[in-house]
Amino acid sequence: MKTLFIDIDGTLFEHNGTFSNIALSESTLLPNAREKMDEWCSKEYRIILTTARRESLRNRTESELQRLGVPYDCLIMGISKGQRVVINDRRPSGDDTAFAINIDRDTGLGGVEV
Repeated sequence: MKTLFIDIDGTLFEHNGTFSNIALSESTLLPNAREKMDEWCSKEYRIILTTARRESLRNRTESELQRLGVPYDCLIMGISKGQRVVINDRRPSGDDTAFAINIDRDTGLGGVEV
């Protein structure tokens, strides 16, 4: 079973810029986002959404996720807008247990394979 850490703005939702824009406008789901999320949910992957949105936008963010039908297990808010680094151990077999996929902002999840 895989655990996916997925950013919200620019990855699932069209990037709206500032926190005030996010607070005042409806979010738009990017192409193939819901289909990919449904696919990963059906494979029983654990889906953890991450965002630099402030904690004060939690209710708004959760409402938008629900309105757009985005399945997830956990929502982590208030992370840095800077680089995100995943550090994990390697199995004794030599298999890596973590990797990253970077996509261009607002292109959607259509070509992402995990």
